[in-house]
Amino acid sequence: MTKKRLAQYVTLQKEIIMLQGQILAAELSGEDYLHDVVQGSTLEAPYSKHTVAISGYGSRAVPKLRARKAKHEAECDAIEKYIESVKDSALRQLLTRRFIEGKTIKETAALVGYSVKQAGRLINDFFDSPPAA
Repeated sequence: MTKKRLAQYVTLQKEIIMLQGQILAAELSGEDYLHDVVQGSTLEAPYSKHTVAISGYGSRAVPKLRARKAKHEAECDAIEKYIESVKDSALRQLLTRRFIEGKTIKETAALVGYSVKQAGRLINDFFDSPPAA
C-alpha cells in the first residue's frame, strides 16, 4: 500500500457520497426509467395466459454509477484493513488520523501526542520501509 493510495481515502469517500446523490437523482428523474409488458403463463395446467408488467431502470446510467460506487467502496475497505493490520498502535493512530480522517499533519500530531516533526518522520519512515503487517 502506498502513501498516495492511502491519501485517496478521503476523496474516495467524497466521491461515494457524490455517486449516491447521482444514483438517487437518476432514479428519481425517471429519465432512464423503462416500462414494458410481456405475456406469460402459469407454471402448471391449465397454463393460463396473462400479462406481466415490467419496469425498472435502463442499462445506462444507474448500473454504471453503482459499479463505480462499489469499486470505490472496495478500495476504501482495503485501505481501512491495511491500516488496521499495522501492529504499532501509535503508528496506526497516526495513519488513521492522517489518511482516514483527513487531518493535517499538525492536527494528527497533536491528537496522538507527538511533535509535528516526529509524527511526519514516523509516517514517512513507515512508507520508506513498511514493517510486515
